[in-house]
Amino acid sequence: MRGDVKLKSNDRFVSENQYFTFEQQNQVIKKQLKVIGKLQKRVKAEQRRKNQLASQLKKLKQQQHTKEEINR
Repeated sequence: MRGDVKLKSNDRFVSENQYFTFEQQNQVIKKQLKVIGKLQKRVKAEQRRKNQLASQLKKLKQQQHTKEEINR
């Protein structure tokens, strides 16, 4: 039964023996899914930025190597 799930509500933990209605559980789950979605979006953006920086670094290293080869 999901009614005995310990949930965080309004920044305080609800005791184990307090039961939530299905609607209350549903609201909490929807809020959690919304937060998870936002976090996933942030992680994807950070990963994209990391990949861009890695690509830039790779290009700079290739350019530097090419310049060194030309100067030899």
